[in-house]
Amino acid sequence: MPRYAITEKAGPFVAARRNTGVGMVLELTGKQAEHELRLGTLVAIDAPTPSETELREQDPVSETGEPQRPLDHDDEKPRRQKR
Repeated sequence: MPRYAITEKAGPFVAARRNTGVGMVLELTGKQAEHELRLGTLVAIDAPTPSETELREQDPVSETGEPQRPLDHDDEKPRRQKR
């Protein structure tokens, strides 16, 4: 199971466990740690870092360094205006 350390932002409970201090290590599943990671109350200790190829696949960038946008915007429905 991945390991996570508690940060100084954490309150008395982190992922339904009592916080005994900054740096305490918890073994949690990704699902258990997901919300606390978003809040910044946990940091991953031995989580794998994404490789450069995975990062490029998630956020494609053109040769000029500009983010690529999808060319087809016809699928978007126009929004209704409030009166």
